[in-house]
Amino acid sequence: MENYIIKTLAYNKQVRVLFVDNTNMVKEICNKDNMNKLLKSTLGKTVSIACLISGILKRQQRISLKVNTSHPKSKIFADTDSMGNIRGYLSDHLLNSPLNGKRHVTIEQLIGNKGYIQVIKDLGMNSIFTGITDMPYGNIENDFSHYFNQSEQTPTYIKLNIIFDKNNDIILSRGIFVQLLPGASIHLMDQVKQIISENQFVLTNAESIEIVKERLLHLFEDSMFMESGAVQFLCGCSKEMFYGMLFSLSKEDLLDSVQKSNQIETVCNICGGKYYFSPLEIRNMLKSY
Repeated sequence: MENYIIKTLAYNKQVRVLFVDNTNMVKEICNKDNMNKLLKSTLGKTVSIACLISGILKRQQRISLKVNTSHPKSKIFADTDSMGNIRGYLSDHLLNSPLNGKRHVTIEQLIGNKGYIQVIKDLGMNSIFTGITDMPYGNIENDFSHYFNQSEQTPTYIKLNIIFDKNNDIILSRGIFVQLLPGASIHLMDQVKQIISENQFVLTNAESIEIVKERLLHLFEDSMFMESGAVQFLCGCSKEMFYGMLFSLSKEDLLDSVQKSNQIETVCNICGGKYYFSPLEIRNMLKSY
């Protein structure tokens, strides 16, 4: 299992503890030529949180995450369903921002003092919930913990770790998600935080899922393994989705492609998938232009 999530309960079923190793997924999503270390880290953390949240969803539920920076056009997106299908991407403005070419800019500086989190939860049966909170920490992981504490009144702690090599390529991505269940003492959260702080190796050592599961069960009192499962990058794009993009071109440009027998190439800005439209397909499309 290349990317996986482990679900456990601890402290006599009072605490939910989820662990994710999504290294290969984050590499696939973030290791692109047009992203510097700052953007890779920002997107990687948001994707990791989506992976962890997938572990608390049920049936057909979906959650979409949006990190809004102080600049209204610079945003980070991620979404997930209960099956662990994950997407994540940056707005074009953020990819083309001057910050993308600068070194020594922090995530806090990127988010700025007016950043906020927006969470859209699709619970099924036409039930949509939207929550919005500010970002007082400017580091994403603590800000999403803040979201759960404020918007959903659920004490939550998230700890993420993304490791880069000397070429600023991601080589490890892991995270832990802790929530107190109804009736649990708030003091349990302090114990869990202390244990995680003293056992950082869980987030830094590249080990097999079986070893990680064993380590997790030994960290917290009364730990109980619930299940493990896969998380995977799934864009969901298709050629049909790009027909609308062709209609954004002028009729003259489309006619020119037909007359010159040139195909048109479209590229998904989420997964990089390429879709081609032949002169015949363009000609048929022009009939309804």
